[in-house]
Amino acid sequence: MISFHLTTPIGNLLIILDNTFKLTRIALAERKKESYSKTPLEHPIIKIFSDYFQGKVIEISYPFSVQKLSCFEMKVLEIVRHIPYGNTETYGSIARKLNSSPRAVGQALKRNPLPIIIPCHRVVRTDGSIGGYSLGLEAKKWLIEHEKAILYKLR
Repeated sequence: MISFHLTTPIGNLLIILDNTFKLTRIALAERKKESYSKTPLEHPIIKIFSDYFQGKVIEISYPFSVQKLSCFEMKVLEIVRHIPYGNTETYGSIARKLNSSPRAVGQALKRNPLPIIIPCHRVVRTDGSIGGYSLGLEAKKWLIEHEKAILYKLR
């Protein structure tokens, strides 16, 4: 397993890759509590995230592995993977697709090991408020605004 931290506009992220270099987890890093492997600055994932946060790439494409999730959680994440960049969808609309409840969708998204890659920040409440987010509400708000601003510039 390879882990390192990456400084981004939404905070310090802990990036974990498995032994085959697939992404397995993204979380907020706590510098004092986490230990990090040395990762070369030219590692592709660093460039990909840098380009994403600078608005140079719309979708992050990098091999990943998601494990230890229920069938329902995997279905929720699969739907969320297809929410277009710069757009949002509600917990309720995802719940209707799965004949479930918005709360169940929110709980499934809470277990998303790859926020940003599987863009659960694009899921909001029916009233338009942002709801929860594993990387923090300010990060979710920033990511939504960042993507909308980049789309606006592209138009």
